[in-house]
Amino acid sequence: MQAALSILPIIALVALGHIARRWNIIAAANWRGVEQLGFRLLFPAILLTSIYRSDLSLGVLGGYILALSVAFAATGLAAFMMRRPLRLTNPRLTSMFQGSMRFNSLLVLALAAQALGPRALSDLAVAMAFMVPAFNISAIVALTIFPPEDGQDILRPTRAQSMTRITREICRNPMVLACALGLALNLGHVPLPDRVLVPLDWLAQGALAVGLLSVGAGIEIRRLWQSDAAMWIGVLMRLVLCPILFLALALPLGVSGIQLASGLVLTAAPGAPVGYILARQMGGDADFYADMFTWQTVLSAASIPCWLMLLSAFVG
Repeated sequence: MQAALSILPIIALVALGHIARRWNIIAAANWRGVEQLGFRLLFPAILLTSIYRSDLSLGVLGGYILALSVAFAATGLAAFMMRRPLRLTNPRLTSMFQGSMRFNSLLVLALAAQALGPRALSDLAVAMAFMVPAFNISAIVALTIFPPEDGQDILRPTRAQSMTRITREICRNPMVLACALGLALNLGHVPLPDRVLVPLDWLAQGALAVGLLSVGAGIEIRRLWQSDAAMWIGVLMRLVLCPILFLALALPLGVSGIQLASGLVLTAAPGAPVGYILARQMGGDADFYADMFTWQTVLSAASIPCWLMLLSAFVG
């Protein structure tokens, strides 16, 4: 219950971010810079330090990461299975795939830090070290394999061009790089002095507030009036199907209580704004993704506390 109630300050900061943009307290043109500050500097710092301090033994994290990986993979597969029943075009198909797989790292890490504590934050950071690169690769591959049918929005790349693009996108993603560096330092048992860790910790503390404000600023209320069956299925796969699959896998594997809670936060989190950018750049249906993302973000304020309270009732 306490973890579920801890989402209230997070909702308040998300709402403040929306108000700050809507009332032009921070001009709309400046939010791009705020988002880039979080994406390129602050959140890489929190991922790096959390992974650096984590216990990476398989006995501690093996079942947890396995349950998360299979749950997300199954949800992504379910999105592709919706193509024929919903008569999805390629752009809609790839956007539904992104909406079912992606999670808002900013929201997840902020909620974990506020509601679940440093152990959950470390576990999530390690899970993200594997999932952030995997999800980015899978999204780029899907958008490459399923271009717009009319062929007018983008030219179909060759296999070599596709591989080059995938490699370039991964290698310049600051969160992927931070995860890789954190893993290398941890596994290499490289000691970092306080003069390095302290500034990184300061950056990490700023990441949570900046990330939540950015989430709120990115919510478009007008999107709440958009509705169709495919959009609602995309919302439900993200907020309902993925956490159900995670619990169904994690409980038999003996995943611990705090890992169950953090896993639910991750699997029930809304999609990430970067999915909209990628869809717009690579021929996906960006507006369809934005509709899903908006509803996922708004409804997660209720669904995540419900999942945590349900877990508390059954696990204690």
